[in-house]
Amino acid sequence: MPFNLLLFPLVGGYYILIRFRYLRYVQYRLESQRILLNAAFAGILLLGACFILRAIFIAIWPEMIEYLSKSLPIHTPYFGTTSLSLFVAVAATEIANLFINRLKAIKRAIATSGNEFELLLSSSFFDAHLLQFTMDSGKFYIGWVKELPKPFTTSYIRITPAFSGYRRTDDKELVFTTQYLTVYASYIEDGSVANTDELKTDLVLKADKINSVSFFDMDMYNRFNPVQEEAT
Repeated sequence: MPFNLLLFPLVGGYYILIRFRYLRYVQYRLESQRILLNAAFAGILLLGACFILRAIFIAIWPEMIEYLSKSLPIHTPYFGTTSLSLFVAVAATEIANLFINRLKAIKRAIATSGNEFELLLSSSFFDAHLLQFTMDSGKFYIGWVKELPKPFTTSYIRITPAFSGYRRTDDKELVFTTQYLTVYASYIEDGSVANTDELKTDLVLKADKINSVSFFDMDMYNRFNPVQEEAT
């Protein structure tokens, strides 16, 4: 087999890695050299599967396979089998994606190969846990992650805020300046909106400006800060 024909299964393997939802979100987290190695391995498996299909088709429809082989524009040995691998990769991947939920695939990828930061964002997005984002400027935002950023493709995080404020420079205590939940409730009570999505209050935070991220629970915060609770 001419080695240049191996380009078809290699491209097919790469297509599977970057398009198949159960694999693509994992590949985002890998180095480019690792992705190429995975693509080569996927291409070998793909080519092996195509040779098995070729053997089955020859056993069942030998005349048809011979006719198709003569109809190809290039008559190099195994050209049909290797080019078929690319077609199979594209068709199988797109058909399989129709039955795979994108968000579930992202959650699975983060659970298996995400870092600590991504795991926190995933917990807020999927399980509605409040997160506290403390910025380099000393400001903080407490809210729910509205959209999971793709690794290495965006440096911004969109959240639906619940509270915001700043940390005092002397003792680093939180000072709440805005309570979004009260505003949300007032709009919903007077019938101005049906849900908070209509208010367009989402905030976009730059990831490299975030100093720390942690879970936030108001009851636990008040237990750790009883003096402030009494003052309010």
